[in-house]
Amino acid sequence: MSTETFLIQHPSIRIEIKLEEVEKLHIHEEVIPDILHKLTEEIRADGYLRHPVIVDSKTLVVLDGMHRFAAIKNLGCRFIPVCLVDYDNPHILIGCWCRVVDHSSNFEKLVRAVREIGFTVEECPRKTARKLVSERKATISIVSRSKCFAVYGPQEIKEIYDAIKQIELKLKSVGYSIGYDTDSDALDKVSSGKALSMFMVPNVSKRDVVTVALRGEVFAHKTTRHVVPVRPLFVNVPLEWLHGKLSLKKANENLVRYLSKKEVKRLPPGQVLDRRYEEELYIFK
Repeated sequence: MSTETFLIQHPSIRIEIKLEEVEKLHIHEEVIPDILHKLTEEIRADGYLRHPVIVDSKTLVVLDGMHRFAAIKNLGCRFIPVCLVDYDNPHILIGCWCRVVDHSSNFEKLVRAVREIGFTVEECPRKTARKLVSERKATISIVSRSKCFAVYGPQEIKEIYDAIKQIELKLKSVGYSIGYDTDSDALDKVSSGKALSMFMVPNVSKRDVVTVALRGEVFAHKTTRHVVPVRPLFVNVPLEWLHGKLSLKKANENLVRYLSKKEVKRLPPGQVLDRRYEEELYIFK
């Protein structure tokens, strides 16, 4: 084993846990100030970072952990714990977050509000709407239990998610409550009446993620949903190791020794901790 990298060799993926320089990483999604402030204070109070961020080993684009990255940067740290993965690995999946509108809202008013922003909204069958969105011919589709509307606007993926953010902000400003779910969970909520409607949104490709991040731009919050075959949690790296008083080499040697002494408990997909995890978990104890 390398003295500067803690290796996890899973049947589907190779993961390297190490410290990386904060300034070398590129995020691909925006951070939300309120979430960032709360997380920064939590990490400051804990004195350590619980979970590493997931990063593409080739481009150093952050795939998961934008707020952790920004919090560590806010705390003046030079280094951050990362899980380096090969983003081209076909076992790393990228999905989307559908927007779900609270069931107590008014659907006709919602459609009217989207039109008022300047988007063209046309009723169509749900199957047609899904095809239009997947082919990026429609920006999104709005689906209720009985109706479906295609919303026409931008067709370039970064601009599409900028438009989705614009629609969200408009709806929130007039009283709508919006959540985020997988496509299947969102449809289940609408079909059961637990939600008024959902927005079908287009999938972003891995190439889109890397291209936008390396341009120095970011997608809107909750654009991508990455699923990695295995996710390490609770590495609990002390902040004092991240401030850069030690060299990166020495700090990584400390990290490998520290993790090597821990017990690793493997948990199957579907665990509910702070959220539901779709991947296998490696819990450091």
